Amino acid sequence: MAVFHANKITVVMLDDHPMMRFSFEVAATREPDITMLATFGTSKALMAWLGQNSADVLVLDYILGNDQLDGLSLIKHIRTHHPQLKILLSSSMESVAVIRAALHLGIKGYITKREETPAYFVAIRNIAAGKRSLPDDIASQLSQLPGRKRDRPIQQEDSNEVSRVTQLSKLLTAREAEVIRCFIDGMQVIEIAAKLNRSRKTISAHKQTGMKKLGIASDLELFKYRGDLFK
Repeated sequence: MAVFHANKITVVMLDDHPMMRFSFEVAATREPDITMLATFGTSKALMAWLGQNSADVLVLDYILGNDQLDGLSLIKHIRTHHPQLKILLSSSMESVAVIRAALHLGIKGYITKREETPAYFVAIRNIAAGKRSLPDDIASQLSQLPGRKRDRPIQQEDSNEVSRVTQLSKLLTAREAEVIRCFIDGMQVIEIAAKLNRSRKTISAHKQTGMKKLGIASDLELFKYRGDLFK
C-alpha cells in the first residue's frame, strides 16, 4: 500500500513512452510539493496498482498500444472504479470533440504533449486544488462548440451526461449523423446523395455542419477518431 506524503500532491502516470515516464520522474524530484508514486507503461499495470493503492492525480496518456485499453473506454473504467482519482489527460491528440467527451466523463484537465514539463506541474497543482485545467485555446474552442447547454459547466458530472457521451452522434441531427456515418464507412458524397435522395450540395452541407459540431477540422481527423466519436 502506498504511503501518503503529508502536504504533498501524490501523482501517478500512465504513458507508453519510457522516455516520457523517465523524464517526468526526474523533473518531479525538483518539485517540493509533488511526489511521484509510480509510473506505468500499460493500462493493465496501472489498474493492478490502483487496486491496492491510491493517489491524488493521474497523468493519463490518451492513446496507448493497440493491445491496451485506452481512450474514453479507459477513462470511463477508471472513473467508475476510482472516482476520487483526479485525471489530467495528456496527449498529442487535440480533437475538441474527444476532449469534451473526456471532460463529461469526469477528467479534470487536459494538456498537450507539446507543452514543456513545468506546465504539467502547474496543471497538476490546479487539478489537486479542485480547479479545471485546460489550455486557453482549447477552452475557447470548447466554449464555441454548438450542441452544449450554455448554463451547465462542462466539468459537471451526472449519470445522464456520462451515458450520453458514449455516443457523440447525439450532438448531431439524425441526418448529420447518418451522412457522417456513411462517409466514415467509405462512401463518397455522390453515393451518399443517391442513397439518401438528396443533392450533393445538401450532403456536403450536412457533413460540414456535423464536423463543426464535433470540433473536427478535417477528414483525416474524422477518420482518426471515429472509434471514440461514434461507438
